[in-house]
This record gives sequence, C-alpha cells and structure tokens, in this order.
Amino acid sequence: MLIIEHLADHKEYLDNVVDWLWKEFGNEDNYAFWESIVKNSLRKNKLPLTFIALMDNKLVGTVGLWRSDLLSRQDLYPWLSALFVKDEYRSKNIGQELQRFLINYCRKKGYEELFLYTDICNYYERTGWQYLEDGIEYSGGNIKIYKKKLS
Repeated sequence: MLIIEHLADHKEYLDNVVDWLWKEFGNEDNYAFWESIVKNSLRKNKLPLTFIALMDNKLVGTVGLWRSDLLSRQDLYPWLSALFVKDEYRSKNIGQELQRFLINYCRKKGYEELFLYTDICNYYERTGWQYLEDGIEYSGGNIKIYKKKLS
C-alpha cells in the first residue's frame, strides 16, 4: 500500500531524499545546494514542502511543492518540483500518485494553477498537463513548461 506524507514527519529519510535529488538533478559540485533545499522544506505550513512516498514502510519516491523552480519564470507559482521515483519502483504509477496527491493538496490550499518544467516529452501530457511554452534553465538548457488548471 502506498502512503504519501510530509518529509517533515519522517526526518529519518532526509539524507535519502537529498541523495536522490542530487544524483538525479544535481552535479558533483552542488550537493550542499540540494541539501539546503530539502532541509528548508521540512515544514508543513508554508512553501517549500517535500512529500515522500512509502510502500510497505520503504521509501520509494518524493515530490516537492516550491514557490519557484525556474529562475527565468519566477512569475509563475507554485511549482511541482523534484519528482523522483526509485528505479525499481518505476512503472508502478507511483509518479502519477505523487502528482495526484500534490494536485489535490494544492486544490485544498486554494491554488488555481500548478506549474512544472521538464526536458521529458510526453510523460506529463499523458497525465493531463498542458504545454505552456518553451523555457530556458539557468544553465542555458532548453526545457518545456507545463501548467495544470486546478479549479
């Protein structure tokens, strides 16, 4: 059974989440950056937030809700960020469940839209996200920005 909860309630998984995000999204020089992001999301009442997915008491995934995930588009708010599912648990709909959870959380909090960016094609379209526009990462890479209407 999959359970999704605040990382703030399961701080014993902090190092695991930092390692996952750093290895998936970071580089050899920015471990401290990812550690800072995750440590500063150990809250339950304001952004940024980190949620974790547990299956049979094993950590299997994570997702964040951030004020901004793309420096070039700080006018958009809030962002589904840092979605990650452990390799051996992929293709089990855990990523979709994490998205669904975050979308419902945002609706309850009164947000009307949710944004994300990615360089992956076709994954988010299949789960109802609408392509908004192309964008540019801080590093100069090209990405796609997506929007989900929540109301």
